[in-house]
Amino acid sequence: MKNLKPKIFLCIVGIVILLFTGCKSQPAKASEPLKKNIEQSKPEMETQLDRIKDLRKELAEIRKSKIQDISPVNWEKNDGIILRLLERAEQTLTDTLPKARFDWERSGYTSPEKMIDQAEDYLKTLKEGKDPLPGKFCEPGGTVIDHCIIKKDDLFHLFYIRGKAATHWPEWPTRNFGHATSKDLLNWKIHEPVLQSPEKGWDEYQVWAPHIVEHKGEYYMLYTGVSYPCCQCIGLAKSKDLFNWERIGNGPVITPGDWGIWQKDGAADCRDPSILKVGNTYYCYYTAVRKVKGAVPPHEYCVGISSSKDLIHWKDEGFARLEASLKTPPESPFAIEKAGKFYLFYSSYNHGVVVAVSDHPAKGWKDLPEDKLVIMRGVSASEIIKDGENWYISLISHAQNALHFFEIRKLIWHDDGKISAEVIKY
Repeated sequence: MKNLKPKIFLCIVGIVILLFTGCKSQPAKASEPLKKNIEQSKPEMETQLDRIKDLRKELAEIRKSKIQDISPVNWEKNDGIILRLLERAEQTLTDTLPKARFDWERSGYTSPEKMIDQAEDYLKTLKEGKDPLPGKFCEPGGTVIDHCIIKKDDLFHLFYIRGKAATHWPEWPTRNFGHATSKDLLNWKIHEPVLQSPEKGWDEYQVWAPHIVEHKGEYYMLYTGVSYPCCQCIGLAKSKDLFNWERIGNGPVITPGDWGIWQKDGAADCRDPSILKVGNTYYCYYTAVRKVKGAVPPHEYCVGISSSKDLIHWKDEGFARLEASLKTPPESPFAIEKAGKFYLFYSSYNHGVVVAVSDHPAKGWKDLPEDKLVIMRGVSASEIIKDGENWYISLISHAQNALHFFEIRKLIWHDDGKISAEVIKY
């Protein structure tokens, strides 16, 4: 999840104040052209609202026809996405969007007209009996962002940040995790969400980025808890069956060491945990930011590292400094061991999903050379799954207007050291 960048936010507030002051100093007649433009836009707004009404009716008619070539889960996925796009467009046109907590919440969206066009394109494909979003999973009207996969018996369990389509996270807080199961990593059955945020506490505002491992016959989940001031910490929950979860302890189990920039009562980076077991030691990797004395600005983004023998008590192991993500956060770090080497996959804002390598799980991490660095561009939040002799890489793909979907690819290890991802053919 993106950091809040409070300094940028304060700058934006200052610019808005200056602009507002400047407008107030203008003569009253300067507002007349603006008023005229608003009046002229009313017919156009009514036209777009009529389009929304017509598309909703058309979707309702298609819903009755029960298209046979699309599975119920994929039908509901597309139905929900189309409705959310139309709802967002309508709210924007009528100025009825929910009140924003942060200024940047309104960024990243197209115009209402283009949003309606997007919904209409999906609807057109749906009418043809095709899935407009093939291979992409989300709940109806929802999104999938940071996630994890664990296999129990012959069933894959997917846990994920359970967002709302066409919204950013402050508009619709993600206060529990989605849960779905599959036998083939493609067709998913949606279950009840898990681990609801408490009314009060260090993770009262939201929960992000789960990661689960099995330990002594039980399942342990590390996850990011977010307080209302947006302080991020890593907490722990436990389950016997992957359906019923309980928190362990009354607070977080991991926060950055003295090297980190972190505060309990304000916005702070400590998120996206993942776990690697090496021998009898568990290592946790997470997104953090560290102090850099004398630098401008006086910080760098990094991957924090902690270790534990029991998943409950954690020791700070410092951080990994990754050249591809010093100025932007290295999101969703995920480490694996293969043939005596350690690989750290993470999301770089500039490159997409990239990989670093080391001979030790807690030190010596270096990004792969430029010709082997990038695994996939334009996607994020990848995790690696090994099932027998097969390797897979999950990803979050993105579409316009804050749409995010879970997908899976086959991971290919090439003899020259390059790693790539291929679409799975079923």
